[in-house]
Parts: sequence; structure tokens; C-alpha cells
Amino acid sequence: MARTLCNHCNFALNTCICSAITNINNNVTVIILQHPSEEKIAKNTAKLLNLCLTDCQIIKGENNDDFSILKTLPVSSTVLLYPNENAINLDDNAKQASINNITHLIVVDGTWKKAYKILQLTPLLNQFKTVSFKQLPKNRYAIRKAPRADSLSTLEAVAHSLFLIEQLNPAPLYNALNELIQKQTQHMPEHVKARYLD
Repeated sequence: MARTLCNHCNFALNTCICSAITNINNNVTVIILQHPSEEKIAKNTAKLLNLCLTDCQIIKGENNDDFSILKTLPVSSTVLLYPNENAINLDDNAKQASINNITHLIVVDGTWKKAYKILQLTPLLNQFKTVSFKQLPKNRYAIRKAPRADSLSTLEAVAHSLFLIEQLNPAPLYNALNELIQKQTQHMPEHVKARYLD
């Protein structure tokens, strides 16, 4: 039987997080390229970003055909958040001038494997500069295990990026994430919860 969903946050009623949602006016447009398999995952944090940020868009797909919006973005001021060897570190003060004019931030939402697949199937992404961090923020997203030490949830990666690019206060986004974690773990047996939260 299908679960009843909250009309606003679209989470199941017993995990509704509306009380933690705050509207945040971001100057940099956030475009999330979401792998289709992420949409139904209850712990997906891209949905939280879309609920909180006033300028955020989620586009589902895997390749150039799905992400035709990339053809309309300004190449000189759009960046892709992805840690490759050419990435400009947003927290590198020496490179500060190169991030002052960012207007659009593209983020790939999926596992590392799925994100890499999207990059391979979407050559349109190659026209944009890539950005990353020298110093990762503390990982707060304990309820989803990742194979790499530099793994952050989509929300954490965007929150930290917007803090570095436009000094946007990340606290409201982290509050929404904390509420999601609390709601998703509230019915777990204690021994299961301990595996995640200890």
C-alpha cells in the first residue's frame, strides 16, 4: 500500500520535515542533475535543497538529451561541483578572484558511480569549470554509508559551496538535514541506529 505523503515536503507523514524548512534566498542558481534512481530514496537530500533554496532546480536524467538546460547556461559564470584534477578549490584564497563571478552551480546527485556515469554520458558538462574544496566540512549525514572518505550528501556539498561562494549561512540547511536524520532514525531499533549515529 502506498504511503501517504505530506503535500508540502513530499515525505511520508511520519517523517514530515516541514517544521524544519526555512526559505533561503540564494544568489547563485543551483541546478541539480539527479540520477533517476535517487528520486525514490527516502533519505535523498536534494529534495531538502529544493524545499529550502528559493533558486534551485532538480532535473532528472543521465545524459545530454535529459540535461538540455546545460545549453542555456552562461559558460563563463557556471561551474560544476566535482573533485577532479582541474577543479578550482572554493576555499583557496589565492583563487578567490576566479569564483567571484559564479552565477550557476551544477551539482550531480547520485552515488559516485552514478555521478561518474552521468559525467561520461553528458559531454555538455565539459564546457564548464569544475570546483571543489581543499578542506572538507564535517560530514553530518550519518544515515547513508558511502565508500569514500570525501563523500558528502548533496545538501552538505551545496551548503558548503554556497557558504564559500556567497557567504550564505548554512545553518538552516543543516537544521533541515538534522530533522531528516532524526525522523528517518526515530523508528529504528537501537542496535541499528547505533551503527549509524555512534
